[in-house]
Amino acid sequence: MQLIIKLFNSNRKINSVLFLFTIYCLLLLIVRAKLTNTIYLFFLVWNLFLAFVPYFFISYLKTQIAVQKSKIKTVSLLFIWLLFLPNSFYILTDLIHLSQSSNHLFWFDLIVISSYALIGFTLGIVSLIEFENILKTYTSTLITHLIMPVLCFLCGVGIYLGRILRYNSWDIISDPFEIVRAIFLTVSSAHALLFSFYFGVYIYLFLSLKKIYSIINQ
Repeated sequence: MQLIIKLFNSNRKINSVLFLFTIYCLLLLIVRAKLTNTIYLFFLVWNLFLAFVPYFFISYLKTQIAVQKSKIKTVSLLFIWLLFLPNSFYILTDLIHLSQSSNHLFWFDLIVISSYALIGFTLGIVSLIEFENILKTYTSTLITHLIMPVLCFLCGVGIYLGRILRYNSWDIISDPFEIVRAIFLTVSSAHALLFSFYFGVYIYLFLSLKKIYSIINQ
């Protein structure tokens, strides 16, 4: 519990907004369940939890200076972070479930799913920003700028593996050879590469908004 409080206080303003937004999203699902007497779309809660996992790991690494001094621990945490990072952006693809919504619930479901997608996407972008700040302490600005778009592309690959091929982040542990095979199939498929590329560009453009904002306000 003390660790959770410490991580929350490490970035109180952003975490307070994320907490309130999460409560709002949960309330939306409760209202929907009350209106329809079903728990359809409750899978969004699990997807949101998975979106919080990489944010937790990068926040932990950011606050633990002692851990950062150990290259093995740092690399291990960043590997786990990278495995779960695509989950933050993956919720955007849950908009596909709108095709199952009835006419009188379509717009409400749009609000519900897009709200979860927005907070998940925000968690992903903040995670990338925190990673970028940590990376700058280990390498040059040029290398950092080269690594970030690659990470965004890898997120696109992760989204493809999850949405199209239906793999999960923990499959890397339960069935690593199958995941490696799936990755090789992905990088050899033009459709998969295009899918990963335009999602990667989409993520990188949002990540770049922070830099554009900083330039405008100089």
